[in-house]
Amino acid sequence: MELTFTPELKQTLKSTAKQLSGADRRLFMASVVESQGRGSALHAERDMGWDRTTVRKGLHELRSGMICLDALSQRGRKPAEATLRNLEADLREMGEAASQTDPTFRTTQLYRRLTAGEARRQLLEKGYRAEEVPSERSLRRKLSALGFKPRRVAKSRPLRKVPQTDAIFQMVHQINREAEAGEGTVRLSIDTKTVVPIGNLSRGGKSRQGQSALDHDLEPETKLTPFGIHRPETAETWLSFTTGNVTADFMVDQLSEIWPTLKKTIILHIPL
Repeated sequence: MELTFTPELKQTLKSTAKQLSGADRRLFMASVVESQGRGSALHAERDMGWDRTTVRKGLHELRSGMICLDALSQRGRKPAEATLRNLEADLREMGEAASQTDPTFRTTQLYRRLTAGEARRQLLEKGYRAEEVPSERSLRRKLSALGFKPRRVAKSRPLRKVPQTDAIFQMVHQINREAEAGEGTVRLSIDTKTVVPIGNLSRGGKSRQGQSALDHDLEPETKLTPFGIHRPETAETWLSFTTGNVTADFMVDQLSEIWPTLKKTIILHIPL
C-alpha cells in the first residue's frame, strides 16, 4: 500500500532522519522508501530532499541484511588548527612582522621574507612540541592561505628616521619661511618620476569597452620620463617629458622656459 505523504508527515520523517546517524539513518530512509511501494531513490530525493546515493546504499543494506562500515576515522584528519588553537594567530603575527608590500604599490598583496623552515623554528621557540608542529610543506601552504605570498624583496627595511631628521626638517622649514618672506625670491619644487613606457599596454586598470592591451611592456613605442616644477605659493605646476635622462642641462632648460613668467610675478612684488 502506497502512503500519501502530507506536508506534516514529510516534516516528521525529515526530523526523525536528522536525529539518526550512520547505518540507522540509512535503514530508516530505506524503510520509508520501501513503504511507498516505489523502491526508487529518485522519488525520495525529489519528495523528501534525501540524497539518492545514501538511500540507495540503505536499500542495499535493508535487502541484503549486511551493514556497510562507514570508516569515518579513515576519511582524513583534522587540520592542525583544530588542536593548536593559537597556530593561525602565531603564523599571522610572524608573517606580518616579516612582510613587505609591493614597492610599486600596484597591489595590496603582502610578500613575505619568512620561509616555512624559519616559521617552524620560531614556533618551536614559542613552546610548541616538535611532534605537533606541522611540516614545512604544510606551513608553506598555511602562510600562503593567510595572504603572505613568497617573493624576493628587500633584505632589510630602510631606516625611516635618523637622529638628525628633526634638525634637518627644522632647517628646511626655516629656509622655506625665509624664502616666502623674501619679495625677490621664488620658491620652486622640482622632481622627476620613473620612466613610463608608452604603447598599447595594460596598467592594471578597468575598462567597460573590452579594449585589448599587452600585459608586458617588452616592446613599447617609446619611453618618457616625467619632470615637474611646482610653485607652492601659487599652486602652479609645469609638467614636461623627455625621452632621455633628466640631466642638469634639461632641468636648466625647463627653468629657463618658464622664467619669463616667473620674472613678471617677482617684479610685481618689489616696491617701487
